Amino acid sequence: MKWYEPICSLFKNGSVDLDSVYRRKATEIEFYEPPKAKKLTGIIANGQLWHIEWDKVKNFRVEDGMELPSNCYRTAPAKRKPTMFVAHWDVCLSSASCFKVLSKRKLSVHFLIDNDGTIYQIMDTNDIAFHAGSRKVNNTSIGVEISNAYYPKYRESYITRGFGMRPLVKDAKVHGKTLDPHLGFYPVQIEAFKALAKTLNKIYDIPLVAPMENNQLVETIYSDAKNAKFKGVVSHYHITKRKIDCAGLKLDEVLK
Repeated sequence: MKWYEPICSLFKNGSVDLDSVYRRKATEIEFYEPPKAKKLTGIIANGQLWHIEWDKVKNFRVEDGMELPSNCYRTAPAKRKPTMFVAHWDVCLSSASCFKVLSKRKLSVHFLIDNDGTIYQIMDTNDIAFHAGSRKVNNTSIGVEISNAYYPKYRESYITRGFGMRPLVKDAKVHGKTLDPHLGFYPVQIEAFKALAKTLNKIYDIPLVAPMENNQLVETIYSDAKNAKFKGVVSHYHITKRKIDCAGLKLDEVLK
């Protein structure tokens, strides 16, 4: 049946209520319209949308997403084949704050993981982010900033904001030194990180392994990571002794 057939019958019977006609017309048109596709969520690699097994993802193409200005990163001249996934903590109270800092400083990272586990993709993974302090590492890696203000004095702030008590990491070692107690990641952030690492493994075949020696996670600079020869998942401190993030994050256990 076409939308106009019931209306024509009204005219034939001589009982026409114009208001009813217009309402019925609108209803019939709406009924026969094909349903609109649901908004797809996922991450974007070289312009292509990829599914991720995580329900809280906002890429830079969605209305409430975040997208870095083009002066914060470098467009790759060809399709990239990243071999490393680099974890950072942002020393900010939220991913929104981290995004503002990156934009202001003309720095970049591909992903942000917020306190509630929401993954924000703020640039295409095919583009080159300025996150590792090394051109050769930047060229061959993908970076993520996990929201974590680091200093214990901010612990109460997370409770006030409704995220609950943040874990405290004690006796973490990096570059041969034991750090003072510092804030750790929420379990939901770790789960989001794992989901993201698994997706990057599917897209780019980045191995789900961390720098290891004698069956122990390396807790200092790792030569192959520094020289962009390592294939796997690393913390920022594996690349340079000037950084300590993400000390205390047991990548070997997370990636199991």
